[in-house]
Amino acid sequence: MIIKERGITEEVYTMYSGMKTGDIINQIGDVKCEATLNWVESLDVNIDRTVIVGAYITGMKLAERFKEFSKVTVIDIHPHLESLLGDGVHFTDDLTRISDADLVIDTTGLGGLSPESVREFVNSDVSLFLVEDPTSDGSDNSIMEKSNITERVELASSRHKGILKTGGLNTKTSGTMTMTIEILRNSLHDLLKSKGVLYGVAGMNFYEGVLFKEKDYLKFTKLMTEPAMIISALQPISPDDALEEYLQKIDSVVADVSI
Repeated sequence: MIIKERGITEEVYTMYSGMKTGDIINQIGDVKCEATLNWVESLDVNIDRTVIVGAYITGMKLAERFKEFSKVTVIDIHPHLESLLGDGVHFTDDLTRISDADLVIDTTGLGGLSPESVREFVNSDVSLFLVEDPTSDGSDNSIMEKSNITERVELASSRHKGILKTGGLNTKTSGTMTMTIEILRNSLHDLLKSKGVLYGVAGMNFYEGVLFKEKDYLKFTKLMTEPAMIISALQPISPDDALEEYLQKIDSVVADVSI
């Protein structure tokens, strides 16, 4: 529900989006989860144990979904990220746990899980290996060249292999936070062009700095609950409509690259 109130004078309205910043993150994560689940279900393979490498943020969302039918372990080198995970998910920094899984999902992106680790731990006992492609439809050559996911996939010994690809917003990467900020930026830009809009602000913060530099999970969580958009205008206008328009553009699919 959008909250509407009078502004400084009776001639002006202030509109707070009903959508929180965390809602945008969750919806992007849901799109990625659906693509992943559809791929796994299409293979008709029994998944008892799932290992997700990388807790932030796709890993967090995938853990939430896969724990409904699988034992889930999340591996990450940042111990404080365990706070992102709900009950029923095991957290560790031990890469050897990869070898025990039926399904391994690598969400670590640029500079994440090394090809050497994939060669060592993603053995033939791992039925499915999925890598999230960190690049997207707006990635430049430098970003494309930095990605080594093709090498990771080639070195995995699992029977089924897939690459999770997400785009639609012409973003530099497919990261959930990258896409969230792009939605906020574009939505604010569009709203500011609307007739009668005086000014607006979007919930754009350096969230990664809060979580990885300050290591303040509670502050991060609080920021997620703040309105994604606040608009001052002469007449009522819906910030959520602009946000939804960009959310609908996001497309996620798993490319099956099994040999």
